[in-house]
Amino acid sequence: MKEYDVIVIGAGNGGLAAAATCAKAGLSTLLLERHNIPGGSASSFVRGRFEFEPSLHELSGIGTPEEPGSVEEFFNRLGAKVDWCKDSSTFRLVVPAKEGDKDAFVNENGVLVTVDARMPVGFEAFSRKLDDLVPGSYESAMKAFRLSERMYKAFDCLGDADGIAGVLKALPYMPDFMRMTSHTLKEGLDALGMPKKAQDIFATYWCYMGSPASRFDFLYYMAMLHGYIKNGTGIPRLRSHEMSLSIDKVIRDNGGDIWYNSEVTKVIMENGKPAGVVVNGNKEVRGKRFICNASPNFVWSDLFAEADIPQKQLKMTNVRPVAATLTTVYLGMNKTKEELGIKDYSVFVAPCSDSDEQFALCQDYFSGYCIINCLNEIIPDCTPAGTSQLFLTSMTFGDVMKDIQPQDYKKFKTKVAKDMIETCEKALNLTIQPYIEEIEIALPPTFSRYLNTPLGTPYGYMLDMWDSMIPRTLQFMQDQPFDNFLFCGASQERGDGYGCAYHTGEKAANLTIQALKEGQ
Repeated sequence: MKEYDVIVIGAGNGGLAAAATCAKAGLSTLLLERHNIPGGSASSFVRGRFEFEPSLHELSGIGTPEEPGSVEEFFNRLGAKVDWCKDSSTFRLVVPAKEGDKDAFVNENGVLVTVDARMPVGFEAFSRKLDDLVPGSYESAMKAFRLSERMYKAFDCLGDADGIAGVLKALPYMPDFMRMTSHTLKEGLDALGMPKKAQDIFATYWCYMGSPASRFDFLYYMAMLHGYIKNGTGIPRLRSHEMSLSIDKVIRDNGGDIWYNSEVTKVIMENGKPAGVVVNGNKEVRGKRFICNASPNFVWSDLFAEADIPQKQLKMTNVRPVAATLTTVYLGMNKTKEELGIKDYSVFVAPCSDSDEQFALCQDYFSGYCIINCLNEIIPDCTPAGTSQLFLTSMTFGDVMKDIQPQDYKKFKTKVAKDMIETCEKALNLTIQPYIEEIEIALPPTFSRYLNTPLGTPYGYMLDMWDSMIPRTLQFMQDQPFDNFLFCGASQERGDGYGCAYHTGEKAANLTIQALKEGQ
């Protein structure tokens, strides 16, 4: 029986990155995936004459040809090619006014609002626009971006040199670095003197990581925002499935094996650590080392005998709260975006402007917080002539569907979709419902069935001050269950996000390559 150098469990973004990196390094590599296509959330699906993007809103880290971002650099290292379509803006935040709001005004859509912020790309342009919306916020915004620039210089120094040399190069930037990671986003923006209304706009992307301003560390939020604002964002012309297929090709071109329709049903243990896996309940495959892109909750409940699970892993899994779950409504429209009156790719519609209040409202099912995206704004020909596509996303926390009975599921999801559509119609003064040609509704059970994660979360575990990027990074090796079995993906140090998953997969692969070279 062939023994592989490395077996990768799961062909999501992290698993693809791990398998491609290992195969390119010359390791005999096997990637196992229970579905018939790669990518996990990075895929696409067709309904009628529309092809929908399941999860990707926009991807930062692409950069420019002169200064590629982290995601583009990753694809360049692999030799994988993706046709990127760039977005020239960041986001629009719309907060409809409530009765009695003293600062309400009528926006360009004829809607009474308290916030309508359409934010541009570029640190200077973003800060100027923020100052237009909230006078007196320019300097604090630019100070925040200058701190993020110094943070990235520290990252670069630590990554460019080994050991003490890298630390010494990073020393000039470390005081700022350490202050940023020891304070919440709210504390950091307060310290910079940013007005509260400007802070609310500045924190709009909190939902992409699932933690509000009072619980998300300043450093990690600025790392994320920096990537979005510096050079803008983008999306593959052929949806995120284009990225997955390009990495699939790298794995095969470098001699790696990929088995689709191949679910790992058991991990074989020998001498206290993994030695192989059982596929589809009957086929054994042996490996020296393992990288797992599956949710730890699933791994410990389904793949290991209870006696073989390290107690620390059970404690970690139990103490970490499951992060956000999503509801997404995909709409194929028989009108163009111009006919519908849509002018933006990404609009955040919120019942209030404060991220902590938004987070609190998301503890119940649909609360009026919704993101509406129109892919035609970035890829005009992504739908047939005379049509367009929209997708609406809301988030929740916890088991919000525990009281929904199976016989009520269809009625419930139809109501949720209707509520989301009507919220966006009202907030943007649009007419959507009469022009829907195709509709698909994905609730947490949909994502749970496909992703095999607790409650269907694509986010892994809640990023909190005690369990954010830096603590997870420092504890990475101590948090792994066995010396030859590493996790990657959304459950790891950077949480949710395509770029985050690629990073964790590549990191796990490089550690595996190093260990095999050293004969461990």
